[in-house]
Amino acid sequence: MTTTIESSATSCLEAAATTHARHEFSGPSLVRDGEILARGVPIGELIGSLSFIEMLFFQLQSRRPNALERRMMDAYLVSLCEHGVTSPSTHGPRVTASVRAPFAATAISFIATAMGPYHFGALPLAMQELLELDASGESAQAFLDRRAAEGQRIWGYGHRFHKSTGEPDPNRHLQEDADPRVRFLIRLADEIGWPGRHTARVREIGRLLHARKRIPINIDGLAAGLLLDMGFTPDSALLFVMIGRLPNIARLHIEEQDETANRFTALATREDPGFDRTVDRDLPEARS
Repeated sequence: MTTTIESSATSCLEAAATTHARHEFSGPSLVRDGEILARGVPIGELIGSLSFIEMLFFQLQSRRPNALERRMMDAYLVSLCEHGVTSPSTHGPRVTASVRAPFAATAISFIATAMGPYHFGALPLAMQELLELDASGESAQAFLDRRAAEGQRIWGYGHRFHKSTGEPDPNRHLQEDADPRVRFLIRLADEIGWPGRHTARVREIGRLLHARKRIPINIDGLAAGLLLDMGFTPDSALLFVMIGRLPNIARLHIEEQDETANRFTALATREDPGFDRTVDRDLPEARS
């Protein structure tokens, strides 16, 4: 029985390598004595034959990625691995690590902060927005006009550090050059001939938005297009953020162990304008 399953699994893996269809693998995932099946495939067929990126597609979409998807996913995950110590989701874990909490707590601190819509939580929102735009048939121009009239934010555009400068240049797309991660991912997409319509729509909106307000595409906006093109859904999007950024958080956690413990306590001082609003016993009425 095992031999039959293994031979059929091998042929399924080979067939799925060239398709974008879902549910190539529809078997059970289960554990028996001496046997583990993942979507009906013996784990031994996957270990050593699938890369980690291929396993992500296998688990979430029941298929293997094609060569373009493998290359782009690898590049996207690498792009997430570093952004200094500037973001809220980096600062929180450093504080957590400084009180000598274990790495798991540091990782949870990162994930909790990253989920906010004004941080990496913008990624699933941008994906949902693209899906709704795609379903509506609305043009990018009309979409921007409507959102401007409603006073609504466009998710996936603008960055507090990476800001586009200069006049629009059809040969250089300056709105795409502000964030180096976006710049190099777009360059790769152009080099390999990335065929996705969602990424094309992100760039179309980016050009229009840059022409209006000099607002560039950010990493979440571009990733929204790439992930949709690869068949992923908004509800699983933050998985990739976690996978991509957690190696960086682990490094910062380790480095923090060489710093003075609890060194971020200066955040809660009387120079902090919110101090008296958060420490009730120090309020004037509490002292009287």
